[in-house]
Amino acid sequence: MKKEELEAQSLYENIQKREALLTEFHNLKPNGKSSALRVVGMVSAIAYLICAFPEVIEQPVLYVFLIIIFGVGAEAQRENRRLNKRIDVLHQLFQSNV
Repeated sequence: MKKEELEAQSLYENIQKREALLTEFHNLKPNGKSSALRVVGMVSAIAYLICAFPEVIEQPVLYVFLIIIFGVGAEAQRENRRLNKRIDVLHQLFQSNV
């Protein structure tokens, strides 16, 4: 009886671990809401800089491009991290099936 209980407990723990990994995998999936929030954030940051420092608008447009480039770079790095986490979770799922 003990052996069967241990096997059942082990199976239950494996199922729980797999469900937790699947939940994390689905939570890391990109969605349209986060993309829209990023765009709104970038526009807000540019609007704030233009209002706080009006001389930015008088200067060449390169300042605005520089701000946009830094924002896009930061967002690309953030998405890269999320993608790598998702790949790690997927790898763990495959390893648990083997």
